[in-house]
Amino acid sequence: MSQSRSDGTAGVKFSSRLAFVFAAVGAAVGLGNVWKFPYLAGENGGAAFVLVYLLGLLLVALPIFIAEVVIGRRGAASPPEALRRQAVEHGRSPRWRIPGILGLFAGLLIMSFYSVVAGWTFDYLLHTADGSLTALDGAGTVAHFEALQASLPRLFLWQGVFILLTLGIVAKGVTFGIERAVGIMTPALGVLLVILVGYALTAGDSARALAYLFSPDFSRLTPSVMLAAIGQAFFSLSVGIGGVMMYGAYLPRGASILRTSAYVALADTAVALLAGIAIFPIVFANGLDPAGGPGLVFITLPLAFSAMPFGAVIGTIFFFFLILAALTSAIALYEPTVAWLAERGIGRGRGVLVAAGLSWLMGIASILSFNLWRDWHPLGFIERFAKATPFDLITQGIDTLVLPLGALVIAYFAGRLLPAEASRSEFGAGDAHGYRLWRMAVRWVTPALILLLFGASIL
Repeated sequence: MSQSRSDGTAGVKFSSRLAFVFAAVGAAVGLGNVWKFPYLAGENGGAAFVLVYLLGLLLVALPIFIAEVVIGRRGAASPPEALRRQAVEHGRSPRWRIPGILGLFAGLLIMSFYSVVAGWTFDYLLHTADGSLTALDGAGTVAHFEALQASLPRLFLWQGVFILLTLGIVAKGVTFGIERAVGIMTPALGVLLVILVGYALTAGDSARALAYLFSPDFSRLTPSVMLAAIGQAFFSLSVGIGGVMMYGAYLPRGASILRTSAYVALADTAVALLAGIAIFPIVFANGLDPAGGPGLVFITLPLAFSAMPFGAVIGTIFFFFLILAALTSAIALYEPTVAWLAERGIGRGRGVLVAAGLSWLMGIASILSFNLWRDWHPLGFIERFAKATPFDLITQGIDTLVLPLGALVIAYFAGRLLPAEASRSEFGAGDAHGYRLWRMAVRWVTPALILLLFGASIL
């Protein structure tokens, strides 16, 4: 990898296509797959949710992912600057940088709750390592999770530890931070998930779990379920806020955008499905509720480890690498803001502190949602949000509003503002057919599906 400046994006490129794939997979594969996908599937009917999720990845999230890579590689800058440059190049207003700036804020908003949930994994790492967590039964794991959520000191401590670790990686820059870290973290998490799946299928209620995940009940396909599934597809692939656009700026010119994007989407989908297969057999075998909410992973996985030979060792390794996977995603959320600040003369060290400080302050609302504000429902006067805490509103707002709106903007920019000649130049000669399919999707299919879901959710 070459890097002509230590504090900006000029001259920065990943060393290879594989490096980009590892970085993008690292950004996509994290808590969104292992933590969020299983509990959302459980809350929204299992297989019906999974089906829409997969269709959403193919028809909506993947075209947006490709669009972000196209914009990022052509702009060779942070998302706001990449949008501004290309808008000006084609006679449009420089104010197109504004959606990019809003995307930076959205990334920090995601980090505000992501850092809290990632912090839980540190607590579980320690208690799994000393054997206290793997000695608990189903009721004990529930009690442990509730005690963690009720403890302000523990929540603030672990959130702070996670943010500080992320700071250390991002501050090292693209060359010595991202590319080195994800080459180890992402494959290791995949191996551990396969091990856990093997155990779950042999020791858990695999028949019921597989039916739950892969035998759809189409009567469950309500507008809210469809919107939640599409939102999770956005969240899972990390599209709609510019993080992929930032990595696109680092993609070498000779790499095929179509092929690398397809690899990332396949890996991301595989991890999400493997996470569901690893968790739901344990859920059903232990009589737990598959719609157990955000704590599903933190209640079910300790049960699996407690029944496995050397469960404390395997559990410790799993939570350790889950932390690493969370870190790779956090890096991708911070990097666009840090790069944008660097383009404005703010050094990477200071930029990292600014980004992390803002996300930490916003994260206070998520922490308090599990204890002092547990019974506070800011939008309780609206039936749909009658029981929603600030944490719920932030996560639901990201999935169902911020990411889809961001995707619409990106689809318009890549499919209609950029001339066909400009976007086609980013695709290889062998990708002509794929380019035509992508351009049709990003101009018509993807925006229409997003708008349709918005309308359905309002009615």
